[in-house]
Amino acid sequence: MIAILSGCNGRKMMTRLEAISKIADTNPDSALLALAEYESKKHNWSKGDRMHFELVKMKSQNKSGMKIKSDSVLNDVVTYFDDNGTPNERMLAYYLLGRFHANIGEAPQALQTYYDAIEKSDTLDSKCDYGTLAAIYGQMASLFHQQNLPHDEIWAFRHYSDCIKRLGDEVEYIVARSQLIRPYYLLGEKDSVLQIIDTSYKELNKIGEKKRAVGLLPSSIYIYIERNELSQAKHIMDIYEKESGLFDEKGNIVKGREHYYVTKGFYELAIDNYDAAESLFRRSITAGYRSDSFKGLLYVYRHKNIPDSITRFSVLYEKAQDSLHNQMQIDATHRMSALYNYSRSQKEAEHEAQKARNAHLWIVGILVSVVLGLIMIYVAYKDYHKKKHEEIEKLAIELESAKREYQDIQEELQRLKDKDYKKLIAEKEEKGKELKQTIEELADATGLSSAIDNLDDFELSKIVEVFRKKKDFRSDNPIPNKAEWRALEVQFSKDMPSAYKTLAKDKKLSPLELHVCMLLILDFEDSSIVNLTDSISQTITTAKSRANKKIFNEKGAQTLKAGLLQLIKIK
Repeated sequence: MIAILSGCNGRKMMTRLEAISKIADTNPDSALLALAEYESKKHNWSKGDRMHFELVKMKSQNKSGMKIKSDSVLNDVVTYFDDNGTPNERMLAYYLLGRFHANIGEAPQALQTYYDAIEKSDTLDSKCDYGTLAAIYGQMASLFHQQNLPHDEIWAFRHYSDCIKRLGDEVEYIVARSQLIRPYYLLGEKDSVLQIIDTSYKELNKIGEKKRAVGLLPSSIYIYIERNELSQAKHIMDIYEKESGLFDEKGNIVKGREHYYVTKGFYELAIDNYDAAESLFRRSITAGYRSDSFKGLLYVYRHKNIPDSITRFSVLYEKAQDSLHNQMQIDATHRMSALYNYSRSQKEAEHEAQKARNAHLWIVGILVSVVLGLIMIYVAYKDYHKKKHEEIEKLAIELESAKREYQDIQEELQRLKDKDYKKLIAEKEEKGKELKQTIEELADATGLSSAIDNLDDFELSKIVEVFRKKKDFRSDNPIPNKAEWRALEVQFSKDMPSAYKTLAKDKKLSPLELHVCMLLILDFEDSSIVNLTDSISQTITTAKSRANKKIFNEKGAQTLKAGLLQLIKIK
């Protein structure tokens, strides 16, 4: 392939780079080898050819597992394709920039750049690069998992699965859907986890992918052990050990999968086979799974009633848990530090941009002020003599208008005194019933919804009262749990069906974006929304910006609330 590309002197460089880019999709190392032939020649090319060369090179490096070490050239590539590239090229450039931020530990910048990459895509185009789009959603899912945001991880994985489905690979599509096991497990939705495993297992088995199917089973084993459904757990364990291809003749699992010893150890513990459990837990210690193994051994020696061992493994388990807790605190600190640095860099960039704008506006303002000052003096002189006459005429008109209005008020008062209010109320109620019936008949005839949003009912609902108490710190737990969030969504869909359909179904807001919109409609302040969602200000601002873009195609977060109020017809 290198020889063929080198010999095509009559073809333009762009065609050669497109050919190498296609090679990179399946064989990035070969693509890098082909690009190396042109490294010394690129300085003589046009800017467009150089930028395409760098884009294909970084794409190939990313696919081969190499990390992009500098963003200097990458930023030039992003800027160039923002103005000159196709939607696929712009999406790829932003995706690579997001990968760079992720590789150096800047998760907030990476997520924002991935969002920008999605915006650059054109899913209505038949040539849309769903391979890159799938990679973007996959990377976002990983970052959401690291940030412990399972709802957003589910949102990302669902989009990832849709992209894989469009690529037409049935096996990878099934595997993609099985990725939802992880976030649902974090949410504690074990029934959903079991359903996903069962469905994926059956579908993969059906098309002959038995080993990949069996590889999904370990999570279900532990769930069945927790539920004391030991026969089902044993059945799945037998399938896993016989069909996964991960065990040798002596029953040893391949390196990297030793956590299975912990799972099996708890099964043996559940059936009172303490010696086998002890052996398995000790094997998993050597593989690095210290906390779970110490916990298992502690249970073993409690059943055996060996005080010295109970004391020893109680201490070891406590230390292992402390170590895990400390690591979680360190990880959380790193995430907060990255978010702080990101927020600070954004503010500094905005400050510098504002200084430049202010300087420009200052010069323009002086010139405009001088011109306007001269015009205003001339206009003021010309208008001075006219105003006296106009004021007298205006006062005369206002006097006549006041007389007419007074007469109208007197007549209206008399008519009101003559009215029968009870009869009038009855007439209005009857008219309301007739209009409601007409609405339902028209809805049936047209197939449209007859649902009417009622903000008053929503605001007076019990679940909204619960959220207001949490907002004002009048509740024992100021942070809503999952059930309370779900109750708020259900109440919103009941009282505001039209608004709910637009936000949750038509615009496909993520869970966090929908929660923020509901609280804005209830007139909750940003600080209260931050507390209720257990987030930070930057996360809520990003969620508002995302929602504003999806619903109203508006940039920024400032106009979201006004748009939502207009959407539900509040004047």
